Amino acid sequence: MLLVDVLEEHLDEAEFRWLQWEKVLGAPDFSLVETARLEALLLAHLDGLVVGASTAAESVLRPAFESEDAFRISAAAFSMLALGEVDEVLLRLREAEPGARAAIRRALELSEAHGLGARLLDLLKQEDSALQVEVLEALAFRQEASLEMLARFFTHDEQRARVAALRAALPFPQDAARTLLPSLLDSSHPGIRAAAMEAGVASGVRQAWEMCRTAVRARDAHSLEAMVLLAMGGSEADIPSLLALLDVEQLRAHALWALGFSGRVAAMEACLAHLEVPGVAQLAGEAFSAMTGLRLEGPYALPPGERPEGAPLPPEFEEDLDADLVPKPEDDLPWPNVATVRGWWDKEKKRFLKGTRYLLGSPFSGSVLVEALETSPMRRRHVLSRELALRSQGTLTVRTRTFTHVQRAELAKARAASVRIRAQSFDSGLR
Repeated sequence: MLLVDVLEEHLDEAEFRWLQWEKVLGAPDFSLVETARLEALLLAHLDGLVVGASTAAESVLRPAFESEDAFRISAAAFSMLALGEVDEVLLRLREAEPGARAAIRRALELSEAHGLGARLLDLLKQEDSALQVEVLEALAFRQEASLEMLARFFTHDEQRARVAALRAALPFPQDAARTLLPSLLDSSHPGIRAAAMEAGVASGVRQAWEMCRTAVRARDAHSLEAMVLLAMGGSEADIPSLLALLDVEQLRAHALWALGFSGRVAAMEACLAHLEVPGVAQLAGEAFSAMTGLRLEGPYALPPGERPEGAPLPPEFEEDLDADLVPKPEDDLPWPNVATVRGWWDKEKKRFLKGTRYLLGSPFSGSVLVEALETSPMRRRHVLSRELALRSQGTLTVRTRTFTHVQRAELAKARAASVRIRAQSFDSGLR
């Protein structure tokens, strides 16, 4: 009985730590090093469940699949896989409701259970299209989906399957680029269209890049992901299109997020100007910091708890009954001290040259991109990893939503190959 109590405690803690870990993967104030420390607590409790072996499976883990908490299900599924119960977990995946399926799929993405990839490939042959989506996403995350297999899902009925296949297929097959890409670029689904743009750009298709520029100018739902793609891969001539979006209130926050990946002097100055706009000051500060390398801490940030005049109330103090009370990642960003940041810029701006792209204060290069991937806040790393994949045509990837020891190994590979990473704007060399 004592062992069961200990195992229950391990599962309770694993559930809580898993929730924390997933939040931190998208946090603006956590580094890879800090994430690894928190992750170690999660892994310790998952290891504790495996030590219990058969007792854990029967008394604690199997009942957990009936839970309504996704993180409890993920922890139980991951532990069952570590115990070698692959068949049982895949059966539960097939029979689960959508919410539980997603939780089990997350465990499948992260598990190193022997032979799991081959079993997932077998499961992909099932006729259940919703199940196929979960399995495909797991295989794509695990990088165990062949290009031939992915190609079968470019026209799948489920939109999620198309997006997963397109994002995983770098570079895009030449025959598919010729026959399928035009219709995918014209999709009414923003996710499919954005994924097709990236697949096309990575494969050197000019039509995909022109579609990206067109999507930004359209100022609609298709613009959001296109903004980031244009920022990371555009030239100096593309920046005015992004700066113009700052005049559109509903797009301003998205535009600042994108501009932070452009690294251009005009973008730095635009972000500086928005430090005094309370609704987006934190986002503008984050973008300015990412480009210039100035850390918004100490004298460059307001003291904790202090907010500028006119700043919106924190969600927990919001009195508007229609307001969105769910905290957003940017709520944890520091409030910039406008006067000291401006003073820093007045002294340093002479070293930032127009026509050059900067990342964390350094002229952009493959090695700078890899360094930024290692040191940037967690939420920015997802975009940087996508840029690495695009610039290397899929040969270099850092999976920013997996365990940190896996990320470290992938970073080491990227660092060793950094001199081969293309640093030019995406429109150079397109056909």
